[in-house]
Amino acid sequence: MTSHRVRFERQPLNSQDEYFLDTDTHTAPTHIGGLEIYDLPAGAGPDFMQQLFAYLKSCPVRAEPFNYRLLVAEPEEPKATGKVPLTGAKKRKPKAVRMWEKLDQVNVEEHLYMHALPRPGGQRELGELVARLHVNRLDRHRPLWEVHLIEGLQGRRYGVYTKLHHSQFDGKRGMELSKYVRSPDAKARNVPPVWAVKLPKRAAKAGASRGAKQATLETLASWGKAVRSMALARRNRPGQGVIAPYSAPASILNGPLTARRRLGTQSLSLARLKAIGAAVDGGATVNEVLLAVCGGALRRYLIDRDALPKEPLIAACPVAMERTDAAASGNAVGQILVSLGTQVPEPKKRLLEVVASSRANKGLMKQLGQNAYTSYTHLSMLPQILTAKSSFGHRVLNANLVISNVPGPREPQYVNGARLEATYTTSLLLAGQALNITVCSFADQLDMGILACPDLCPSPQRIAVYAGEEVAVLEEALDLKPPARAHRPAARRPAAPRAATRKAAGTTAGRKTRARPQAA
Repeated sequence: MTSHRVRFERQPLNSQDEYFLDTDTHTAPTHIGGLEIYDLPAGAGPDFMQQLFAYLKSCPVRAEPFNYRLLVAEPEEPKATGKVPLTGAKKRKPKAVRMWEKLDQVNVEEHLYMHALPRPGGQRELGELVARLHVNRLDRHRPLWEVHLIEGLQGRRYGVYTKLHHSQFDGKRGMELSKYVRSPDAKARNVPPVWAVKLPKRAAKAGASRGAKQATLETLASWGKAVRSMALARRNRPGQGVIAPYSAPASILNGPLTARRRLGTQSLSLARLKAIGAAVDGGATVNEVLLAVCGGALRRYLIDRDALPKEPLIAACPVAMERTDAAASGNAVGQILVSLGTQVPEPKKRLLEVVASSRANKGLMKQLGQNAYTSYTHLSMLPQILTAKSSFGHRVLNANLVISNVPGPREPQYVNGARLEATYTTSLLLAGQALNITVCSFADQLDMGILACPDLCPSPQRIAVYAGEEVAVLEEALDLKPPARAHRPAARRPAAPRAATRKAAGTTAGRKTRARPQAA
């Protein structure tokens, strides 16, 4: 079956969507991914995965934007005016217009794949496979998504790796979609996949439609506020107060990227992070404690490599903004810059520095308001956008890395009887940033997906291990006793490299699907 277009059903792109399409390169692709681990349902037979694959393949694509394809339309030539052009003036060719084109049929077989790990299928083999799948760019001739089933995981488990383009999805939107296919009811059956669910349209926010003149005036005013705030931030010392964009120190985590990727994973106890936050004078949020945990882990990792900068590493933390239109896809994201306190050896003092930095920069966001702060974010990212594809783009750094915290479901979840055990996000690496840490909260845990370019940041699993240990370090610094039955981290210390025997990607017992190309 081939895909067919629907005439006149098209949707324009916003500026952030354009950014993620413009900066998509071989070494820094701008898709995001999610790895979900499920326990097999009770009574599942040996052919469960084949049956699941066949069922998913039979489900038609109904949901937006899973049926959207990128359309590049050549604009019409301007009409002749009869005026004589100036001598030597060059005729400018109109810029092509990009928009989303809705398809009435999508071939699911071009988006759904199946892979098998060598049994018993450990965390190492799973991480290697997902890292290879994450490297490959999405085909722009088709809707920009893929779903990969992974069988053969140790302990009667299977994985689902989903790849989506950031021009259509941000982390919050991805989590919103998952609630339509998961259920707190273990007995729920015949639940369709996310691409087959008829999703509700977003309601337009009151006041979103306003005159072009008023919108232009508001935009100019917000940019004025943003420029003034950025100028004031330049006066602050590194890591103190509001952090100025492009003040991040040089580090081994930053440089020209290659196409290779590695994935580290870790799960932290939400209750333990809350207890740490409650024990701090003035209190600390879970997100602030999480940033301090990341800061401590990165400090140890950089000390191991004798590469700790004198100034603190700066993290860019995406912040979900309210959407002002009825679009079913796209991005509504700002970001704050936060010091990770990596230059501070004492864990408690490091946490306090992270808290102070986070609140100062959140205060700026509140002071400016949503429109002005969105302009502030766009302005701060402009040099990085303009140089992303240049040979020196890796030197124009707004921050050393991105750390995201995406809220997920607070209760156990099931999909057709299979219990969700963990959900790890594999995000994207921006030009010049070899490390990304994305955390998803789920029930009583925080699942960390640590994506790295191994040519600059080898062994991201070591950072994952250090993050698990840093929770205990903070508890000790604050005189807290770990819970009697503390959450046991899923991560392990990385073992020495070994040759792995595996079936070709795309192979299952008794049947084959098309193998996906591996990264060089």
